[in-house]
Amino acid sequence: MKISIRNLEKRLSMILPLAEAYQRSYNKLSADYKSAEEMALYTRGYFIKKLWKMAEDKQSLVAVLHTNDTPRGFIRYSAVPEYYTRPVDNEAADVEKGYLDGFEFAWCRKVNFDRDVALNDKTLIVNQIYLDPQIQHHGLGTLLFQQTVPELKKQGFESLIIEYNANNTGAKDFYRKLGFVPFAKTKDFDHILRQNGQTVFCISDVHIAHTTIDNALECLHRRRQLKQTFLTVFDQRKHGKTY
Repeated sequence: MKISIRNLEKRLSMILPLAEAYQRSYNKLSADYKSAEEMALYTRGYFIKKLWKMAEDKQSLVAVLHTNDTPRGFIRYSAVPEYYTRPVDNEAADVEKGYLDGFEFAWCRKVNFDRDVALNDKTLIVNQIYLDPQIQHHGLGTLLFQQTVPELKKQGFESLIIEYNANNTGAKDFYRKLGFVPFAKTKDFDHILRQNGQTVFCISDVHIAHTTIDNALECLHRRRQLKQTFLTVFDQRKHGKTY
């Protein structure tokens, strides 16, 4: 299998197959804790629009993983939102206003900090990391970090934060192995639905974790060494040697 990593480009030949992989990954991750009505909102068009906006966003870095020249996943880094960097009394907030699912809304998103973490213009947030379920559990998520984090260090960045759904225990374990440690909690406002004549607000519990670039690189280095050791032992056993 040929593997390559390229920057996201605003062209349909890249975005359309990537949107299909994105949708499959999102559906697998979310189906256990989102209602059928909410999941129905995540159409193919939804993911195409999201990727198109990412490609237009000059403030984001998006690396796309290809297998055999087909886009199958991506990781996106962006500047940390201002409301993260200015907590008051262990809390920070941001008011969002807009039009969603046929409703006008105003939402005060609060971030509750469990401990102090220095966040500044040398910190990036990992907005998304998704892999097509068909290629998961082969170390390719780790590979995305291995190929992109060293470049971030070269550009002068010093730390990373990441958000993940509190119900996603797999994500928690994966990020912990990369050196991320939880330090705050928040709630995401996802959708407004009408169910049985009532208005339902779809809100997710979200955890936020932090690591320094140097710590992430050290964890990635250890994982690479562990993998190489495992492959060496496996190869030797295959040829009749035991330990």
